[in-house]
Amino acid sequence: MKKTARILALLLAAAMLVALCACNSGGQPGGGAPDTPPADTTTPDAPPADTTEPGGGDTSGMSALDQLLAMEDKLPLGGLQAAHLDSRASVNKALPVNKTNDDKIVIGFAGASQGSTFFTEMYNSAQQKCDEYGYELRYQNANFDLNAQQTHIDTYLTQGVDFLVINAVDIDANVVYYQRAVEQGIPVITCGPTAAQPDYPIVTTILSGSFESGYAVGQYLAEKLYDEMGDHAMKVGFVISRAGDADSNSRPCGFVSGYLEKHAELSGNPYPGKWEATLDGYKAWTTARNNGSYTVDGVLDLVGYVAAGGTDANSAQTAAADLITAHPDMEAVMCETDSLGPGVLQELEQHNMKPGEDIYVFCGADAANYTLEYIKEGKMLAVASNSPYYSGGGAIDLIHMILDGYDANDLPVNSFTPTYCVNVDNIDEYYSPDQEFAPAAEWNIQTVDEYNAAHAND
Repeated sequence: MKKTARILALLLAAAMLVALCACNSGGQPGGGAPDTPPADTTTPDAPPADTTEPGGGDTSGMSALDQLLAMEDKLPLGGLQAAHLDSRASVNKALPVNKTNDDKIVIGFAGASQGSTFFTEMYNSAQQKCDEYGYELRYQNANFDLNAQQTHIDTYLTQGVDFLVINAVDIDANVVYYQRAVEQGIPVITCGPTAAQPDYPIVTTILSGSFESGYAVGQYLAEKLYDEMGDHAMKVGFVISRAGDADSNSRPCGFVSGYLEKHAELSGNPYPGKWEATLDGYKAWTTARNNGSYTVDGVLDLVGYVAAGGTDANSAQTAAADLITAHPDMEAVMCETDSLGPGVLQELEQHNMKPGEDIYVFCGADAANYTLEYIKEGKMLAVASNSPYYSGGGAIDLIHMILDGYDANDLPVNSFTPTYCVNVDNIDEYYSPDQEFAPAAEWNIQTVDEYNAAHAND
């Protein structure tokens, strides 16, 4: 990588009278993210450190995954769940239904927002599937207003729709409405971003596991840069949306964990398994988040993070300016979600740092079309997929399966969708100028029994 811009930046930084802290929360709140409501007017402080060290205390008989799930601070572990789930067959979900695909089917879709391409693609994919199957789709947009969404659900219940799909503004606040729906014989399918509780009377929640998104990117970067970095600890900074947000914690934690596992494997000293690597990744990320930095000798130097306070490019650019000024010798920067990417790229260029040559840039999610274009241009190295098509068209596919006789009475309450890494090596497989996001991978939803069998060795 070129060093000229970095040396110049170091000289400029040294001349500053006041050093900037890596954990400074720069930027002003902006618009809503693909999977989060609009930002608050303040950036929350980082959560307190978990007092239970990974692997510490009395962990005899506990697997690495169980240790992680026992952590008090679960913000960095979005999408992780136990290897064995209890049956939900006894929870009333208004299943089975007394209609088939030969009947007229009306679906009420309570949307959270239409404020970004992610949400519009969710709706468009649902409408396309309804057109394919001959269903009537009734859609209302709440603009992240919980009261408005509950009014919309009330309307659907009054109309007596056959199914409810809810992209929940607040999945916990709507529980009474799920109950009312099933009492009327209307099954409910919810969509993320927040996980549901096992006793909620819903068929399932379709959502992405944000930890897994970061993990896929971490694995790729460790392999891609292994020869270049050697025994040198790569200096990485993070631009995240909000310090107290689950996605903003889970994607960086996933990245660190995936990087550590793959690096150890390539170094000939592999971890016993994924979750053992994640124990170290969890400690590294939470320490860096709470204390400002953390170094894994010879592997990663987590120099710090900035919380933009929003998910738009302008907020990201302001925050990135602080991070770059404080750490002009960074070798890589992670954008927690790709809506932050354009602002980060612009700020790097204003510091005479050429992305892809002077510094590597990558994203934890969502593989929107413009990010794929950055990868094609060499400005970004990688991004993880987070497809809106699972929550929209995928929910309608599940309804079609149920009407075709599929037994959905014992699905996990949270059905996490698959993710993969789009990068400079495989970009041509996934990029299409006519598609707003990288395509959804093949996904077969699992019952509790199928999930338990698949994770028996975790």
